[in-house]
Amino acid sequence: MAEGRRVRTKSAHLTELIGLARRYKESWADVVRARSWGQDLLAGMTVSAVALPLNVGLAIASGMPPSAGLVAGVIGGIVASLCGSSQYQVSGPAAALSVMVLGLATNFGVTGVAAATLMIGIIQLILAFALAGRVVKYVPESVLAGFTTGVGLKLLDQQMPELLGFPEVVDWAGDHHADTIDIVTMMHRPMWLHDVSWLAAVSGVFVIFMVTSMRSFKRFPAAIVSIALITFVSIYLKWDVQRVASVGEVPSALPPARFPLVPDEKWLDLFIGTLPLALLAAAESLLSASAIDRMANAKKPHDSNLELVGQGLANITVGFFSGMPVTGVVARSGVNVQSGARTRMAAFFHAAFLGGMVMFLSRYISQVPLAALAGLLCVIGFRLIELSTLIHLYREHKLEALAFVVAAGGTVSGHLMMGLVGGLLVHFVNLRLHRHAHASSKEAAENRKHGIRAVLSKEKAEARRPAHFEHLPSEYRKWLGQIREEPRVARSAYVHPAATVIGRVVIGDRAHIAADTSVRADEGAPFHIGPNTNIQDGVVLHALKDKRVMVAGEPWAIYLGKNVSIAHDALVHGPCYIGDETFVGFKAVVHDSVVGAHCFVGIGAVVVGVEIPDGRFVPHGRIVDTADAVDALPPVSEAHKEFNEDVVEVNRGLAVAYHARDRERDEVEREREQDGARRPPAWDMRWATDLPKERF
Repeated sequence: MAEGRRVRTKSAHLTELIGLARRYKESWADVVRARSWGQDLLAGMTVSAVALPLNVGLAIASGMPPSAGLVAGVIGGIVASLCGSSQYQVSGPAAALSVMVLGLATNFGVTGVAAATLMIGIIQLILAFALAGRVVKYVPESVLAGFTTGVGLKLLDQQMPELLGFPEVVDWAGDHHADTIDIVTMMHRPMWLHDVSWLAAVSGVFVIFMVTSMRSFKRFPAAIVSIALITFVSIYLKWDVQRVASVGEVPSALPPARFPLVPDEKWLDLFIGTLPLALLAAAESLLSASAIDRMANAKKPHDSNLELVGQGLANITVGFFSGMPVTGVVARSGVNVQSGARTRMAAFFHAAFLGGMVMFLSRYISQVPLAALAGLLCVIGFRLIELSTLIHLYREHKLEALAFVVAAGGTVSGHLMMGLVGGLLVHFVNLRLHRHAHASSKEAAENRKHGIRAVLSKEKAEARRPAHFEHLPSEYRKWLGQIREEPRVARSAYVHPAATVIGRVVIGDRAHIAADTSVRADEGAPFHIGPNTNIQDGVVLHALKDKRVMVAGEPWAIYLGKNVSIAHDALVHGPCYIGDETFVGFKAVVHDSVVGAHCFVGIGAVVVGVEIPDGRFVPHGRIVDTADAVDALPPVSEAHKEFNEDVVEVNRGLAVAYHARDRERDEVEREREQDGARRPPAWDMRWATDLPKERF
């Protein structure tokens, strides 16, 4: 039995691995269907403008040459975007890894970091093929939102000094500790106000103003336009501000590919130091992908195992080019989403633009003010902070709010793994303390999977109990007379058996009433449906009581002229008049209105309380409820008139065809009766259920 269980487990594992290839193919099919190359191109351009100085700066902060950061951004970004699963994630060097990478660079050198990057990629592939990516699904929203908020706060903490023109703000604080938050140090020692570069602040504030004020224009690349403008102004006016060149030289070529060689005696020590870095890189990539899915309201979330495959292949490739570790990064991915990215091609374009910038624009990129980039990152950081989620958690689940704070605090202070583990522990304690409520919510979720919206008690079923008949007020009885009225249908008209026609309704020659229509002259009456008029599936005709239109001295609740077409799912609610040869489109609404002859009411249009002259076109989705709106209506086109004529002609033919079919059926029935043939029963009693008269 144990052997059979192992075989089944291996079979299920193999099936899941095959499913990875299928989901990868489906993800690229989504890219092709999206047809969003223009938006992705602009988003990639914007992200690349932000990523270039970040990659160089993080490389220098990690003890690596600028080329290592460029390789990570260009080659790692391309491979991760092509081989991963997330449609929005952008990969590159991460601030959360910089301290650990610095330790490896100090102990093993640049080649050792490249070898560690290669190891990280292999470990991530092992995790992916072991299907370990599914573990991230158990990360609760509180911890995920705390991680996102922590990244946002960390960005603000790092970029505020850049925005004000002095990234070395804490150098003069002799007692400053490496883990101390920069903003805290600035508040504790306000002498930094004397060192503010107001030109740098103007650069950053200009970018902030442009990006925030143009937020409603999603297709306008406000970030890259504002950065380009302020760069031009700062160069033209010769502003003394720190630029990208001050962070490090921007090379014009990538290094050649080679295998990183490390002395044999150092491989084991390097592996031991790399293992926690690999786990951290995998965790940050998956958390970033989940956070970006939430930010972008992704219709199809990423596949965690497939994303690990992409990140693993990216790190292996980067390692061969003497690069540094890459992960999916919330900051760059946030810029990607905010810039209007639709598919993974935006991340690919970002890496391609980075490569082009390295080769052709390195000397121009070096002139971009760091404060301008800091302004953009401050906006992104502020948008990543989920204060509303924290308030909601505090009101509903205070321990989940604590998990949020622990995760955010660990991320801000640079202790990412400790913060995430602490947040998860608090979350599981909360689950343990409220396990009964959690079981109820889990049961409700299972019920929803099976189509059960809610499970209610017996007391909620009062309507199922027998009740005595209650006499209705006498004023209601007048409707009985209207309901008793029989429709008057011309012999050449056709009313489908599945249509509902109630009350005093006059139906003219060759009119066609399709299936599933509801013509109810029970409240407001009478109705007139003119010759050759067709009412298609799902149309509803109803009217208010005692409300009518006078047509040639006769009162009508609804009056439809000749050659009128009412398309599927439209609503005509009296009192109203619709003139000859007028078309009312799908899902349109006409109420308390007069619509003249030869008009065309578009799909989903709403006409309420107005009088529309002859020959007007109501555009699709337009709301016409004032005289000014009527005056703005354009004239109907010849194409509209011809369309209505075609619809009328088709439905006249349908009415004739339905009549012919009914005659054929009548003849067949008469032949069967003469032959003594017995028709099959319409209802089999074995299908009936024996239910008690009183369920409760």
